[in-house]
Amino acid sequence: MNAHLTLAPALAVMSPEGLLGLKIIGIIGIIGLIILIPLGVLLYRNQDRLFGRSTDTPSETSGSLTYGLAQTWLVYVGLIHLTLWLTFGL
Repeated sequence: MNAHLTLAPALAVMSPEGLLGLKIIGIIGIIGLIILIPLGVLLYRNQDRLFGRSTDTPSETSGSLTYGLAQTWLVYVGLIHLTLWLTFGL
């Protein structure tokens, strides 16, 4: 592995204040994962109840319900990606 491609030399010369900022960002990412993982399980288990057909709006079609469900999962996956990037720098 080329030593110039790793972050170790950059982290070695950083000030403690700069490392504190990286630690805070990592902690925010970990808190986000702690919140988002149970939220995803809750969303998965209750998606029929949350996005099912409603008798109040008979004009709903299965396409519009699927579209709303897909948008919700897309936002969830985007939030997971953001928290993973904050936590691990992926």
